[in-house]
Parts: sequence; structure tokens; C-alpha cells
Amino acid sequence: MALHFNFKIKSEQVAVLGNKWHPQYPILAVSSGEFGIAGRVSIYADEGALIHSFCHGNSSDNCLTCTAFDWHPRRKVLCTGWKDGSILIWSAENEVQEVSSPHKGNPLGIVCWNTAGDKVLTGDTHGVWCVWRGERNVISQHNSNKDREYLEGALTHVVFRAKPKERQLNNVANEESELNDEQRLMLEDEDEPDLNPAYPVARFNEQCTWFMGGTSGNVWGVDEDGNCSVVFNLDNQPITSLLYHPQKSGLVAMNQASGVSYYVLAEGNRWSQQARFRISFGKGANTASAQMIWIGQGLLATCAHESMVRVWNIDANENYILQGEQELRAEKILSISYNSAKRTIVGGTKGGKVLFWQYTGGQISTSEEDWVSLSEVRLDDPVPDITWGPGESLLAAAAPDSISILHGTALKRRLWRSAAVIQLTPNLVLYEDILQRQVFTTTAQIRVKGVDLAGSYFAAWNNKEVEVFHVHMNKAVSVGVIETENTGVALHSDKILVTRTERGISSIELYNHQLQKLSHLSIKAHEGDATHTHVNGDFLVVATSKSYVSCWWIGGRAGEDKAHGYPKQLWEPGSLSIDSIAVNCNGSQVAVLAKQTDAHGQSMMATKVFICDLERDKVMTFDFATLNRSPNTICWDETEPRILACETGKHKKQDTGEAAEKEEENAEVSKIEVVTLFASAKGVKLQERFPLDKTMTALIGLSVPNFYFYSKSRSASIELSSNIISKVMRDFEGIDCTDPRVREALLDFSYNLACGDMDAAYRSVKLIKDENVWMNMAQMCVKTGRLDVAEVCLGNMQDAKGARALREAKKEPEVEAHIAMLALQLGLIEDAERLYIKCGRYDLLNIMHQACGRWDEAIKTAEDKDRIHLRTIYYSHARHLESLGDVQSAIKSYESARCHGYEVPRMLYGAGMLEELGKYTSASNDKEVYLWWAQYCEANGQYEQALHFYKEANDTLSRVRLYCYLRELDSATQLVTNPDNPKEDTSAAAYHLARQYEEQSKMREALQFFRLAKAYKNAIRIARGNEMEGEVMQLSLQADQATIIESAQWFEEQSMLDKAVILYKKGGELAKAINLCVRGELFDTLQKLADDLDKEADPEVFIQCAEFFLNKEQHEKAVHMYIQARSYSEALQVCLDRNVQLTEDMAEEMTLPKTENEDDEALRLSLLRKIAKVAKLQESWHLACKKYTQAGDRVKGMKVLLKSGDTDKIIFFTNHSRQKDIYILAAHYLQTCDWHNDPTITKHIITFYTKARAYESLSGFYDAIAQVYIDEFRDYDKALGALQDSLKFMDKSKAQNRELKRGQLETKMNYVDQFVEARNIVKTDPGRMVEVCRVLLEVEDIEGAVRVGDVYALLVEFYTGRQEYEQAYQLIERMRDRNIILTYYLESQLVLAVYNAMGIEYKEQEAANQSHHPAAAPEDYPDEIDEDIEVED
Repeated sequence: MALHFNFKIKSEQVAVLGNKWHPQYPILAVSSGEFGIAGRVSIYADEGALIHSFCHGNSSDNCLTCTAFDWHPRRKVLCTGWKDGSILIWSAENEVQEVSSPHKGNPLGIVCWNTAGDKVLTGDTHGVWCVWRGERNVISQHNSNKDREYLEGALTHVVFRAKPKERQLNNVANEESELNDEQRLMLEDEDEPDLNPAYPVARFNEQCTWFMGGTSGNVWGVDEDGNCSVVFNLDNQPITSLLYHPQKSGLVAMNQASGVSYYVLAEGNRWSQQARFRISFGKGANTASAQMIWIGQGLLATCAHESMVRVWNIDANENYILQGEQELRAEKILSISYNSAKRTIVGGTKGGKVLFWQYTGGQISTSEEDWVSLSEVRLDDPVPDITWGPGESLLAAAAPDSISILHGTALKRRLWRSAAVIQLTPNLVLYEDILQRQVFTTTAQIRVKGVDLAGSYFAAWNNKEVEVFHVHMNKAVSVGVIETENTGVALHSDKILVTRTERGISSIELYNHQLQKLSHLSIKAHEGDATHTHVNGDFLVVATSKSYVSCWWIGGRAGEDKAHGYPKQLWEPGSLSIDSIAVNCNGSQVAVLAKQTDAHGQSMMATKVFICDLERDKVMTFDFATLNRSPNTICWDETEPRILACETGKHKKQDTGEAAEKEEENAEVSKIEVVTLFASAKGVKLQERFPLDKTMTALIGLSVPNFYFYSKSRSASIELSSNIISKVMRDFEGIDCTDPRVREALLDFSYNLACGDMDAAYRSVKLIKDENVWMNMAQMCVKTGRLDVAEVCLGNMQDAKGARALREAKKEPEVEAHIAMLALQLGLIEDAERLYIKCGRYDLLNIMHQACGRWDEAIKTAEDKDRIHLRTIYYSHARHLESLGDVQSAIKSYESARCHGYEVPRMLYGAGMLEELGKYTSASNDKEVYLWWAQYCEANGQYEQALHFYKEANDTLSRVRLYCYLRELDSATQLVTNPDNPKEDTSAAAYHLARQYEEQSKMREALQFFRLAKAYKNAIRIARGNEMEGEVMQLSLQADQATIIESAQWFEEQSMLDKAVILYKKGGELAKAINLCVRGELFDTLQKLADDLDKEADPEVFIQCAEFFLNKEQHEKAVHMYIQARSYSEALQVCLDRNVQLTEDMAEEMTLPKTENEDDEALRLSLLRKIAKVAKLQESWHLACKKYTQAGDRVKGMKVLLKSGDTDKIIFFTNHSRQKDIYILAAHYLQTCDWHNDPTITKHIITFYTKARAYESLSGFYDAIAQVYIDEFRDYDKALGALQDSLKFMDKSKAQNRELKRGQLETKMNYVDQFVEARNIVKTDPGRMVEVCRVLLEVEDIEGAVRVGDVYALLVEFYTGRQEYEQAYQLIERMRDRNIILTYYLESQLVLAVYNAMGIEYKEQEAANQSHHPAAAPEDYPDEIDEDIEVED
């Protein structure tokens, strides 16, 4: 619990105008004044002591007041602006100095230092502003708009933004957490950002350090060079709040009309509006004095004289409200302030209350659930202005004529056995001894910051003094004061221990009760400064600033104190720091609470309690976050070393399940919980937790079996009234613990229960006969799940009924359901509910709710989780209400159960409430109610009324039945034939009426209504009996299968075969229908039957159809029938014999699926070969190839595919088959194609021969290529290359005549090579060329290698070129003699030139049958054939 001590400062003047805390030092500046009285600025210390006070000028009649002021961020320097425009500087060293001001005559409206403290901005109500340079404790003018255009309106608000370098350092520090010196120097040495000079606005926006707002609604930016520009305007309304968003480089402003604008510095350093909205304050709000502050990153809070604080997450665009406790909802909040270190909002109200809200949520606030309301502080006057001071405990609450400085501190209290001391005010201490019934207060001579108690002595101290009191005769007598600097004091039964730190060395000084120093205990320097001390029994524990814990035994005489164990460092100095410490009674364990620093640098209590086991040298922890709590204080029992009590507060919820929500709802009674833990070698175990009710203010301590609490609600000023409340521990309730053995046994019992050791717990108390002990153990079994121990407990409690219920509950499959039944028998309804929810047995939960009479909860649970039983629960609820005589409520529940049609009339009739029943029936729109009442009327002979309600109930059958009973058949007929009646409602009525007509031998009418009732069997019976064949046929087609077959047999007997066939088919007797078709030669009917046959029909039916179609020369249909009958051989035979084309669909239908059975697979392959053979005979080459391939015979498939001549498919098939024989077949086939003019085919031939390793064939193909080059293109060079390739592959060949063929190739290559050589040396060695050619012409078989015509042509062209026409002429004549066609080898003009030169007439030569003629090689023909082809194995 936190206390706030009020140090009230009465203003020297009538009115307080403003106040401001120094950001680092606990000093407060207050401005005061009133019309006609000189204004003053006063500087106060944190406890209200006046440090200095000054006014403007020395004249006593000076009425000037201070209108604006601001503290230097680091020095004790205050810059003040006055009503006449003067500026005064106060400093601790130089006191007050006045500087020359450009604002003379204009009241100052704003004063703001920058964070570095070297610049300060001032502005007045006439729009004049000035930037000052700060040097030590004085300022000098730097830049001003005095000589320029003034700003519009008065300047009233200002915020500061760090310079770009400082922002960069801050951002990097936030991201990296720590910068080394080198990194920081690099950042600081960087030049200003090189902004484009073409964009002066962007540069200015980046360099702005102040933003000002005023009455014109404008927000201006100002840089340190004196430049000023408008950022935005807020509807020309006076600005009431102006804030800077450092994380987003944004500005938030609010005006008097409650309009809010949010701008950020976007890309390109231009201001961009992110949000614009208007706050809808409630009725009575004062928007002119509305206040807006930051309460977290992107989180705004506003107040405007309402009973709430409005919160906005401006980045997420979410909002919610915060309110005080219920009794404080009427308080109007005038002002708010936020302490980021404590994460607490404070609000001052019109009724003089100070309200607190502390943040307990995660990193981002989403709702009011993230805040917890703390206890309020009551002041005497309204609080229009409230501000936090430096640190976490200082507040300044300004009233109209006074200032209250509030010091926040934790409640100082200490329990020693049955006595306690509690600090009530800064110097008032309460002492109370419960057993001795002593209650009194004592006023200390010092300002108290801590208290301790041991024996009949207690001490109160602050950092400079320790006052010791002795309790005697119902009062406290001051023994004296020890004046010494200290960091803490603790009391032993015969010693006083004072902790001091001097010159970096800490020690503990020991005094006796006469304040005489006895000895001291030293703490080593490396352990840090002593910060916390605690004494329990004869043991002292000390904690240091470096997280060391040291323990001493101090139970002996002076000088006999000794260390108990070794100092232990709990953790390395860093994010955790020790907040409080406590040692148990035997010095074996030390409990520690710590504070931690979050990611934003804010300090908060850690959720863990750390327990240092000095004997085992280990640290154990218990995390209260699992309970959605955080610890505040700790205390050990004075006699039991294992049990520790912790006072806890709310923490951010982690569990969002239903059970956690229920637990949070139950915890609303108090925001404080007490949790007890057992700490031992088995770890830290939770023993008990309970919330403090409103009469309990704070935990003082515990002494088994009692907790002791301070009650603030009781009067502290009346010494005779007790301020301490005791509460018995749960496991000791109802048990007499005066016997130490009983107390010890119960402690062991409680400890073992907490550890989950039910056997040890049972052994601890097995000799205790108190029923409460067994009840407690049974209740603990609910938490531990030990049903075996629970059965023993129920036996000792002699609870036979509970034992039987538990035994029967074990029939359920869920263990939680068993435990829930145990909880029910023990009266733990909430635990049973939690367990049923946990195991999902909402049906059992509903049964429990019903048994407890919690019908609303039962119905809600059924609606949400157990809808299958919802109507049952409504029905049970109705029966319950009926038993209570609550008829109207019972009717509603019966209606919800949807059984009111019978149950409500029954209930009303049974209660003799016939009049109410009649009214209910008339008012009801329910058919069941009408039906019940109609039956009632019919039973009582009220036929007209019965017919009326039967009609309202839409019960046609009952109306027809009643008409027939009354012999009104015409009315019944009219009713049944009414077209407005639904068919399903008239079927039963029509049947009843048909039976009536049949009894009266009116067969036509009976037939009509049997048909209408769909009673076809009865209708057919009447039609057959009256020889109505057409009616029989029509009715049979609508009847069921058995009736259809029966009618078909009747038609067969009557020799009406066509009708019989139709009905047999309709009834599924296809074989019989086909037999009748064959017997009656109904060809058309059979053909239709065949078309409609399903594959699942009997194969014999298909065979019958096939044979019939064969007889009728319908061969194709016969084939289809055989296929459907799976008689594939017969189908194929018909295809061959009757020349029926085998289609691919037929072939696919006859293809059987693959199987692992060898016989079936052999049958499948055989059938595929037959199909392929038939397709081959029918020249369906592709189909034959496909089926041969499916049969695994790809070679045959290839052979039939070759017959198709489809080159593309042949190539595709070859590439996918990857077989040698297929490669060779394909290559042979491709040689028959036009490969001369298609290089792609040529490449495929080479590839296939190569993959087949058919090198002899490949060699022959290259020889053929060479011949093509010679015959077609006369290209002997390429022909020579092809012959070389041919020889290369011949060498790879394994043919028997390889050497012979190789010799032939070499000879051919030799001739071609000679001719190529001759053509190449025409110009260089013509003689050699002529000689080579003449040798070639003399070779007899030269034509197989080199064409003779080409040799002659070479010589003729040579001689003609040398004009040796006679030689050329002789060669031409020799060509003509050998019947060589000249035009194939020589140009006609060349021949004519030779003949003309010889003077001989040229005669045309007749063309001989020669197949070779010169041609031009196509451009796309490959010059070379790629021989680098992958050879496949």
C-alpha cells in the first residue's frame, strides 16, 4: 500500500498562478500573485521549505506577475517571463538577474529551454518571439522577429524537438541500447544532412527545434537560426494543447473547439496530416481548459472537467475511458499528469481528490483493462493543476491559494510476535499489541522514513537520524536519537543495527538500547553499497547495490556476531535491482524482490520473488505472472522457516480463457491479494492465495496460524480502537492450535499438500480427529486430483453419501468429472464448475446448476455450449416452476422447450383451470394446442367446435374422419379434393375416404382417392378386379418395384407382352423383358432396351441381345453387346467376319486393367495382341501400334507404325521406345524419306543409328551423304568430309566384311581427295592439276568415286581460261563420245565460245538418261553433321 504525506504550502499571495518542478532536482517553482499585489516566484524544496522568493523590481506597489517560466534541463537555473515583457533569470549561485528583452510591454506567453540547455525560446502575446543563447547562468539574445513581421495572435504553447544530430543519436541509442565512444563520436562528427537547396521548406522542417501555438490556431516551427514558418492551422481556434511525438516526428494539437490534428514529418521532410477528428466531450465539459498529455508511446490522455479521462491510441486509432472507483464517479477531473518511470496517471478533481491509475498492461495499451485504479488522496481544496516531480514519489497539487507537495511512500509497518508499529504520517507512529490490548500513537522528533520493532523497543528513522522508543505502561518513551548518516536500520531484541556508507565502504554499526555503540560489521568494497537490511530472530541480512546478499548471526553478546554463510551475488548488475529483502527465522533462506527495466527504460516491479537458499547455495524463483499478479511486499513467519507471505497487485493478464476471466471477476473485490508460499529443498510451492476485502488495507505480517492486516478504515486517532485485523490461515480454520504439536502437524500437513505429497500429508494428521482437518485435506484433493486420498478423507468424515456419489462418478471417462463430483460433495461449487468446464462436460455442469437451483446459468451454458440439452433444461425448468405453482413462468419454459402443445393444456387441465386453458388456446397460434383442444371437444361431443379447431390445426385427416363419422361424405370429398390443401396433408385423409367408398362399393370413387393417397397397390387391386387395363398400367408405373413385377406377370398372363416388357424393365427384370421380346419378336422394343442397358447388367442379357442383333444383321450393335458382356473374342471375331471397323473406343473398352495375378496378366496381353492384329488387318496402324505397345511388343508396334508413313509419330515413338531394333527400323525408314532436303531427318537418322550402335549402317549413310554432295551439289570437299566420317564409323563396326568395305572407302576417298587437290591447285600448279586429271580419266571405275564429267569440265574450263581452244575442243568431243551431257557440267556459252574459236558449228546434243545433274545446295542444309551424340547402352 502507498501513502502520500501532504506538505502544504500556503501562498504568500492570494492566488497561485503556476508551478513547475525541476526535471532533475526536487525543487519546485511557484508563481503567485493577484491584481493590486506584486507577483512573486518562490522556490521550494520537496518538503515545502522555502529556498528563495523574488519579485520583479524593488517597488512594493509593483503589480507585475510572472506569466511564464521554465527550468534549465540540468542546472538550477530558472528563466522567468513577466507581464511587462521582462525576463529574469534565477540561479542558485547568482540569484536573480534581468536581461534586456525585446518583449517590453508585452506579457510573456511561452518560455522553453532546449534539451542541451544552450538555447531558450521566449514568445509574447503580440506574436514576438526570440531565441536566446544560454551561457552558464545567463542568457543573451541570439535571434528575434522583433524587426520583422510579427506572428498573428498571442503565443501560448510551445514544445521542443531535438536537433537532427541529437535525434539520430537518440534513435541509434534506442536501437542499439549502448554506443561505444567511437560510434558516438562518429555520429556527432557527421555533417548536417545534405538537403537539396532547391527545397528550402524541407530543410527548414528538418532543422526546426521549437513549435509554437497560439490564439490564432496556427502552429509555427522555429529553428535556432531564427527562421519561422507556419506548419498548419487548426480551424483558426485558440490552441489549448500542443504535443510532440518523438517516435514518429509528429505534432498533435488540440483547440478550444475540441478539434485535434495529427501531423507527421513524412518522406521528403514535408508535413503530412495523419488524422483529424473532434473529441465529443460530455455535457458540462469545459473545452476551453481541456488538457491533453502523453501517457505512453502514441497514447494520449485528455480531461475537460468530466468524471473520466479519455485515452486515444493515435497510431492505432483506438480509444477508451478511465474512471475512478464507483464512489468517485461523480468527481470532475480538472487536471492530469503522467509519470513515465512509475507508469502512473494522476488526476486532480474539483472535489479535492487526487486519483491514480497505474499501467499494468503490455507494450501496447488496448483497453481500460490495462490500467488499475489506486487509492485516492483527499485534499481540502479543488486541484486545477497537478504535476509529477522528478523520480516516482513527488507530486505538486495546486489549489487556488495553496500548493500541496505530496510525498508518495510505501506503508511502513513491522510485526513482531503480537505487536506491530505502523507509520501514519511523516512523524506519527501507531503501536498496537493485540495480546496485551495496547493501542497508542507516538509522535517522533524526526521525519520518519522507516520503522522497525523488536521486543519492547521500536525505532523510527530517516537518512540522517534514528530515534529509539521503549514501550512501557501503554505508552512509548523516546530513548534518544542517534544522529548518523544511514541507508537503513534494523532492530534485534537487544541490539540496534544501523547501516552506513562512508567513502565507498559500507558497514553495519551495532548499538545497545542505551544507544551505546558496541561493534560493527564490515561489507567488502567489491560488493557495493549496502541498500537494504532486515532482521528476523537472531539473523541479519544485508543487500548491496551490486546485488550481493550477506547474512550474519547476531544472537550472541557484543563482538560475538559472525557471518552466516558466504556473500552471494544473485545476478550481475544490469536490468534488475534489489527492491526489498527478508530473511527467515533460522537464516537458511533469504527472499528478495527486484525491480526491472523494460525496453522503454521504465522501471517496474519484477513479477518473480527470488529465494536464495544459503545452505544449498542456490537461488529459487516463483513467478507471480502465472497468477496475473506482481509482488509488492514480502515477510517470513517468525517461527516457521518455510512459509513466506507476499502481498501482490494486479499484473497484465496472460490467460484469456473462461476460467481466467471468471477468476478476474471474482478478484474484483480487492486489487490486492495475499499469496503464501512454502520454500524448501523441494522448491517454491504455492500454498494459499486470497484477496483482501475492503476492511483490510495492507499485510503487516504473519505468525502461524494468523495473518495480520492493517485496517485504514478504522479510526487511527482513537487509541482504544484496534487498527489490526487477524485472519486465520485456510488450513487452520476451525481448529484449536493452542497445542504446539497440533500446530506443527497442521503445518506439515499444509506443506505436504502444497508439495502434492498426499501420502505425507495424510501421515501428518492421521492421529488428528478434527473433522475440519479432513475437510481441508479433501478440499486439497480437489486441487491435487488425489481421489484415493479423498476417499479416505470422506471415510474419516463419515460422509457415506459423498463416498457413494464419488464412486458412481468414476463411471465417467474424464478424471476431471470425478474430481468435480468430489468438489460438489465438499461444497466447492466454483471448483466443480471450473473442472467441468476444463473437461468440456457441460452436460454435467448443467445438471449441477439445476441441482443448485441456478437455472439462469444452466440455460445460458446450454445455449452457448450444450445446445443438445437446451430443450431438456427448459423442460426441467418448467416442471420445477410447475411444482412451485408458477404457472405463467412454467408456460414460458414449456414454450421454450417446444412441448407446450401438450404440456401446457395438460398442466392447465390438471389444475382445473379450464377457463385459462380456453383463453390460452384462443390466444395461441400453435397447432398442437389447437389439436389438443379439438380432441377434447370431440370427446365431449362438441363436433362443430372440434371441426373448427381441427381446421385451425390444419389436421385434414381428423376433419375427414369426423365428416365420415357424421355421414357427410360430400363434405369430406370436397375437403380432400380442395387444391389448396398440401398433398402430404391429404394423403391419409384420401386413403380414409377411399376405404369408406370401397365399403359402399363405389369403385370409381375408391380408385380415385386410392390414387390420390398414393395407395397404388389398393388402386391396382380395384382396377384389375374391374378389368381396367389402362388404369393398371398407369398405376403400376407409379408403384413400388414389387407391385410393378406383380402387374407385369398379370399382363404376361393376359398375353399383353408389350406392356409386360415395359413393366419388367421398369421393375429391373431385364432378362425376362428380353426373353419376352425375343419370344414375341419385338425388335424395336428390344433395340430400345439394348440402348438403355447398364454396364452392371447381367452378361447373359448382353449376349442374348448380341445374338439377336446378329440374326437381324445389326453387326455393329452385336459387337457392342459382346463387349458389354465381356465376350471380347466373339466381338473381335465379328469385327473380322462381318467387316465391322474396330474403333479406338471399342479397343479401349476391351483393354483389361493391369493386375499382379500372372494368369490374368497373361490373358490381358493375349487379348491386346488379338486387338492389335485385328487393327493391323483393318489397316488401323496407329491403333495396332498402341495395342502392341501396351502388350509389351514395341518392335511389332514399330513395324505397323512404319506402314502408316507418319514420320512425326515414328520419330516420337522411337525416342520413347529407346530400343536398338526400333532405332534401326526408324533409321532405315527415314532413309526412304526426302532426307536430302530435310536436315532434321538427316540428324534423326544419324542419332538413331548412333544410339543403336549400328556403325556399319551409319557408315553407309555417310557414304550416301557423300554421294549426294557429289551428285546434287558437286561439293567434293564436303563429300570428302562425309567419306572420312563413313570410314571412322566403319572402323567402329564389327561387320565381317569390314576390311573389304574399308578398302573400298579408302580407294574412293583417294580418288575424291586427288580431284579435290586438282581443283585447289588450278592456279598454283596447273601442270600438276592436268596430270592428276588425266590419271583420273584413265581409271576404269572412277565413276563410283568421281564423276568423269566433273574431271572433263575442270580441264575444259582450265584450257578455255588459257584460250587453248583446241585442247578444250578435243576434251569436249571426248565427252560427247562418252555420251556425257555437256549442259550438266559446262555452261552453254563456254561450249559455244570453244566451237566458235575453232570455226566449227555447234550442234545440240540429245539428253541421255542420267540421273545426276548439278543443283544449288540449299542454305539451310548443314555443312557438317554433329558427331558428338550420346551413345545409349
